[in-house]
Amino acid sequence: MSALIGGGIAVASGWIVERSRWKREEQRHERDRRTALYADYLAALLSAREQIWHASQWHELPRDERIAMARDSLRDSQVYPVRDRVSLVGPPPIDELAYEIVRRLTAYRDAVIEGVNDSDAEWRPTWDAFNEARAALTIVMKTDLDSLR
Repeated sequence: MSALIGGGIAVASGWIVERSRWKREEQRHERDRRTALYADYLAALLSAREQIWHASQWHELPRDERIAMARDSLRDSQVYPVRDRVSLVGPPPIDELAYEIVRRLTAYRDAVIEGVNDSDAEWRPTWDAFNEARAALTIVMKTDLDSLR
């Protein structure tokens, strides 16, 4: 009887150890997946921002081409598809900030399309709003990733 109880304890403790190891591996895998996704989203946002900025500065190009460059920036940088992926896996605060940062980036893009550039007073608030949203999003993303340790 004691051998049976001892065997049961050994099996149970082995199962507990294995379950704990599996859970750690799953968390590590999820953290790696979210890290890559969040990095992709931030890169897409910065790529779009740079394209918009270049559209505002590249005065050698005809105005229509600069407008098209700014207008197409979010699509060219894949901001929308990556944002939707972030919305599927991120917690609600990340989802909300992911949408907010796109609204702010769109406001910046629209200002550039209207002819605003970094020498105009109207430029600074839209630029700062985007950068504030990006900083807030980065902090919330880091917090989410740290929760998966």
